[in-house]
Amino acid sequence: MAIGEHTGRGNGYLIVDDHALIREGVVRVFSGTRPDAQLFEAGDLAQAISILIGPQGPSIDTVLLDLHLPDSRGIATLQRVRAMAPDVVVGVVSGTDDHELAMQCLQHGAAAFVPKHGEIDQFVQGISALAGGGVYFPRDLLWQAASRIKPDQACGSSGEVKVTRRQNDVLRLLLRGYSNHVISTELGISPETVKLHVSALLRAFGVNSRVHLILACANRP
Repeated sequence: MAIGEHTGRGNGYLIVDDHALIREGVVRVFSGTRPDAQLFEAGDLAQAISILIGPQGPSIDTVLLDLHLPDSRGIATLQRVRAMAPDVVVGVVSGTDDHELAMQCLQHGAAAFVPKHGEIDQFVQGISALAGGGVYFPRDLLWQAASRIKPDQACGSSGEVKVTRRQNDVLRLLLRGYSNHVISTELGISPETVKLHVSALLRAFGVNSRVHLILACANRP
């Protein structure tokens, strides 16, 4: 699974950005969120790929990626990283909050889209969510998707799909980027029960990941 309570290859995070201050900011967030994490840094795509395919690669679970690097720009940057390391979770740290770009990143397998030129709280929330195993995309984009879900039914990629009231509660929180642990706390149910509801939602929508579930909801007319 690419998003949420994922099981990765290790406890390593690769921060790819050509701005040292951004990398330093991400490191500071991790120091408070995941002090046990192994952090690696790269200033361009070539260096990032070298780390991913090198001896440190197997320990890297997540990549935080700037799309605009000295040697690669745009969605192609995400595509190249996904091609080189398909099992690694990738979160995009973007210089823009363009929702169309956010959706493109989601469609190409990103687990997060964190604008770095905005409110500092938003930046910290996005990085923290990804570090904690959640999903983060612009709040209004996710809430727009969540608002389209009716109380007793949702629309997946293949017609209308019935969901229970409790599954609907889980879905709304999932679309807001909450991890299973946070959802269990918000709803007062066990993490194991949340996992069961998430699995049922994936089956009901006919998708195999949270990314595709969010896409199914966000693309609803």
